[in-house]
Amino acid sequence: MKSIKIFLMLLAFSAVLSGQSLDWGGYVKAFFYPNLNSPYNYDRLGTRLQLKATGSLSANTAYFAAVDFNYEMSQLSGMIGESRAAGMSIFPVEFYVDMFFDAVDIRVGQQFIFWGRTDWIMPTDNINPWDYTNITAEIEDYRIPVLAAKIDYYAGPLKIEGVWIPKFLPDRIPVELPDSINDMPVVALPPGLPQTKVGNSEFALRVSSQIKNVDFSLSYYNGTDKMPSVSMWFNPVAMQFSSQISYKPYQVFGGDFIFTKGKMAFKGEGAYFLTADRNGKDISVENPHLQYVLGVDYNITNDLFMNMQFVDYIRFKYDYDYEISEREKLGRPVRNVPKSQTYSASVRFQYNISDFVGLQLISVVNFPDWDYFLLPILTFSISDGLNLYGGATVFNGPEGSVFWRNKEYSRAFIELKYSF
Repeated sequence: MKSIKIFLMLLAFSAVLSGQSLDWGGYVKAFFYPNLNSPYNYDRLGTRLQLKATGSLSANTAYFAAVDFNYEMSQLSGMIGESRAAGMSIFPVEFYVDMFFDAVDIRVGQQFIFWGRTDWIMPTDNINPWDYTNITAEIEDYRIPVLAAKIDYYAGPLKIEGVWIPKFLPDRIPVELPDSINDMPVVALPPGLPQTKVGNSEFALRVSSQIKNVDFSLSYYNGTDKMPSVSMWFNPVAMQFSSQISYKPYQVFGGDFIFTKGKMAFKGEGAYFLTADRNGKDISVENPHLQYVLGVDYNITNDLFMNMQFVDYIRFKYDYDYEISEREKLGRPVRNVPKSQTYSASVRFQYNISDFVGLQLISVVNFPDWDYFLLPILTFSISDGLNLYGGATVFNGPEGSVFWRNKEYSRAFIELKYSF
């Protein structure tokens, strides 16, 4: 909290000394998130005030800061990593400084950096973590900003981006660990988060360009997998199992493209993930794998938009029978062990019902289990600056499937937001 206040004061003081303008804005929002599972408790219930400050310090230096002041009467708990608590809290969303030169732009501070061209499922988008328990109408609610330095270099038709992230932040996602296995206790050890030091820094590089009506890029990411790995082992002396959540290093080699033709845009994105399980024998770590997405955008009318995508996930050095055998030795469930290749599809519709009312539907289906995720969002512009959002996040499917395991986090959301 102190660092945020000092940062904002320095921005304001610097703007006054330099004679540059300091613009303030933001919004106030009331939010209600009732859970869709009995007994229908509120996952979140509260009010947020966000203040934004923008301005310039010189002809080639600008700044931006956004801070949330949350008061929550109810807050879902039990998440991995940093969490926002019930009661009053201050959450820095973004605060960074931009510096502009002839062929180089530099941004330093807490920020969002989104890579990839496909919708919702983006294999190359690995810099900002996800908050899977807080998916709503606004991206800042379910994506987590990171402290980073980003450099953009422009060399003719090429744009070269370099990103350095000094501190690792994991995804916020619930992980359930068993209390016992075969009537023997399971002792959960503290999560193994990477230490914040130079050797654990993450960095990424992307080169993008355009040929005629085709935009494309190649990217590389070297960091830590933001999804947790769960290790379990048996201690024969203590006659008990131990479990620990940890985060493993990996490298991601990716690329994407998009080209437009009339009312349609064809896009693709893929990445090879070189994980820590190089030989495929560690069942607690995801195998090296390839994930790619192929999709199309179609502007059916001026008011109706559709996106459809096919997703393929291919695991390498993967032995399905071995995975099941090792899990059975530890008493872990085997019903959710994936095959070496899995498929899914996503669809997004966006319809402007009128000048004041809009409807969006996002859906993801995994095959062959047919488990699914739904995110309908209704937007109503009540007046200038005043909007009402309503929708739901729905997880469901056969028992043991990926989205079924998140079923208890299905919830509706209602938000009333006034921007100023």
